[in-house]
Amino acid sequence: MKVRAARAGLLGLVVAAWAGLTETGLVRHRAVAGPIDTARALAVGLGDGTLLADVAATAERLGLGVALGLLVGVPLGLFIGSGARRYRILEPGMDFLRAVPPLLVFPLLLLAFGYGDLARVGAIAYATTLVIALYVSTGVRRVPRGRVDALRVMGATRWQILRWVQLYEILPSCLTALRHSVSAGLVVAVVTEMVVGATEGLGSRAVSAQIAYDAPGLYAVILVTGACGYALGALLVAVEHRVVFWDRPEPLPRGASPVPAARR
Repeated sequence: MKVRAARAGLLGLVVAAWAGLTETGLVRHRAVAGPIDTARALAVGLGDGTLLADVAATAERLGLGVALGLLVGVPLGLFIGSGARRYRILEPGMDFLRAVPPLLVFPLLLLAFGYGDLARVGAIAYATTLVIALYVSTGVRRVPRGRVDALRVMGATRWQILRWVQLYEILPSCLTALRHSVSAGLVVAVVTEMVVGATEGLGSRAVSAQIAYDAPGLYAVILVTGACGYALGALLVAVEHRVVFWDRPEPLPRGASPVPAARR
């Protein structure tokens, strides 16, 4: 309860400072909009349904891209992480690909698939695949070797080892990877909508507001994008805590310090 009250108080201070700088005329610039004008633009966009349509378009691209990322990234991470030799051979290539920004790959996807949504979904899938493969391969490599060897001695197959040991060990990494890939995918989705050709989406709406010098409309897009990212992250964290119930950190006793005594 105290944490929620602190968050609400901090939000109130931010909004009050924002209003104090803009509504009083202390800060005047065409790129700066006040909270009242932003709220009005947000209400108009929600009232006529256009803002919700843009949110739905971005969410659809994000969902398809993340789904493709999971479809490719999980098996790829399992393949890379399940063998020490494969890991040593393939990890440098994965590091190279992770260093290439998805927006640098986007022009190639436009040349390959044209200016439709397929190129945007491909850019999101590229970004999320690499994030998911990294987390999954790391999770596989952290599986205690003794458990795997014990099951092999008892005659377990690779599928049984994956089902009864590796799956539970990598599930926390998979859910963390999903949370981070959704955040990265949302960034890629919005930016690719801003670059070229999208008729709907939060990025397209932001560009339209910028062309029209509509600062309140642009602020409304920023707020909605942040709210969507926060809501998705909170939902995935809740799912992670519910599914991976065995991997939760132990709550600290009242008054205890999170820093071990030896380090204080």
